[in-house]
Amino acid sequence: MSAVNDAPEAVGETQTARSSIVTTIKNYLVAYGLPTSSLLTQHATEHHHEDVPDEVAKDAEDLAKTRTPSPITETIAPGRLRSLFPPSNYGAVVSGAVYRSSYPQPKNYEFLQSLKLKTVITLVPEEISPEYRAFMKSSGIQHFQVHINANKGGVRVQSCDMNRALNIVLDRSNHPLLIHCNKGKHRTGCLTATLRRIQGFDMETIHEEYHTYSDPKARFWDEVFFENFDLNTVMWLARREGWIMPTVDVAPPSPPPSPSVIPLLGIAKSAA
Repeated sequence: MSAVNDAPEAVGETQTARSSIVTTIKNYLVAYGLPTSSLLTQHATEHHHEDVPDEVAKDAEDLAKTRTPSPITETIAPGRLRSLFPPSNYGAVVSGAVYRSSYPQPKNYEFLQSLKLKTVITLVPEEISPEYRAFMKSSGIQHFQVHINANKGGVRVQSCDMNRALNIVLDRSNHPLLIHCNKGKHRTGCLTATLRRIQGFDMETIHEEYHTYSDPKARFWDEVFFENFDLNTVMWLARREGWIMPTVDVAPPSPPPSPSVIPLLGIAKSAA
């Protein structure tokens, strides 16, 4: 009997605790001049972000666990029996067209060759190693390097840099294409998320995909950026390249004839 009576009280305590967390998160966002949409606020209460202080989200429920694939153990095998090894955090964004990963290592080159890549876009500023450059040249892969800032400390992703990267990714003449940064988590995650928005994915799915690759190191500032990025800056190219269904121009319906015309129509019909 007492257990039944206590149940509503427990539910009330849970709701109060959740409300307190939401309020704390909102205050944190406001303090930094960040948007406080209900979706983004609720998301921050339910997922771990390395750039949100523990005292702000210490009670957040359902902290995400790492969901990236387990590291592949390499075994030595002769020639045709040897396995191909994708880079860590590898995934197909658009099958046969757009891929993502961490920074490729020499043991990944054979796998990348199997993708028949036409383009690689690197999102970090460090100089490309001679080995990597030689691999791309011998494979006939064109290379673009667009420095996307990391959303870390006082540094933020710049929209103009994201525009440059999107212009390369949206151009279908560059496909198949690989996007990579260092870990394949944050910069690559931001670029992929903005592409998903252009494709029309709902924000909940986009946030989930971002966490799949970035947990347990997800950054809330990344999610603030890609949720608020102005897509209008690249929509002309997205439409030209067929990422968005063209709007069909439908002629507005003709207005009904005015009462003064109806008798005339009737007379004309009778005369006929």
